[in-house]
Amino acid sequence: LSNIALKGYFAERIFTNGGGVSGGALLYSQLTSNDLFPTRAAQKVAPGAEFPEVTFDRPEPETAQVEKIGGKFRVTDEARDRNDLSLIQGEGVKLGNDIQRQLHARALAELDASLAAIGGDGTVVASSWADAAALTLTTTNNAALPQADFAILRKLAALREFGTEFNLLIVNPQERANFEIIYGDRAPAVLAANGLSMESSNIVAAGTAFAVQEGLVGQVRYEQPLQTVSYRDEGTESSWVKSSVRSVFAVTNPYNAIRLTRLAA
Repeated sequence: LSNIALKGYFAERIFTNGGGVSGGALLYSQLTSNDLFPTRAAQKVAPGAEFPEVTFDRPEPETAQVEKIGGKFRVTDEARDRNDLSLIQGEGVKLGNDIQRQLHARALAELDASLAAIGGDGTVVASSWADAAALTLTTTNNAALPQADFAILRKLAALREFGTEFNLLIVNPQERANFEIIYGDRAPAVLAANGLSMESSNIVAAGTAFAVQEGLVGQVRYEQPLQTVSYRDEGTESSWVKSSVRSVFAVTNPYNAIRLTRLAA
């Protein structure tokens, strides 16, 4: 079940795995403004003079609560004795897929909420990849291609002066398909030329995408990593297979991420 749930697990590409957590919650600070410099700046210092104290805005600490996700399914002794692998494996795959989906949904919900909180700095109206997929050799418009959006991302990263490099796109499968239609077999090379990789998920709403600097948006911690146990129910001559994970996601720097909208307009 762990292998199933972790296959294609991209949440840790957005959030750095910060290890464990104790007490059921994570205490963290989130950057809520484009805070690049001290509030009291460095100054010229005369020979023998005392250095001036520089001061900083320090955001109030926040807490994120651990959440538990889990489920179980029954395996009858008859299914086990008859080696009904299709039933056992099928149900295991479904449970693993569901746990992964819920972890991704929570990760992207935290990311989306943090981008909404910083307002216009968290969103870019992109070009329509759906329209670009319909362009022909005689109607090509460079400003309408995904490459134009990648250039805008680099410009925004430079203007923010954080040293941000957007290098991971999380898109809906519809947008991935349109991107591959636009560039054909050059699609991987176009991504590589822009320092990008791409993940697709149905959790992302069609027509939107997230661009992030991989691993530098926040933290994910596990009070209990994904684990699976089985135990007997003699009254029904069956065994339960139970799987669960206790995790917490926290965005510490929403300026290392941005939401792209109207990709299907």
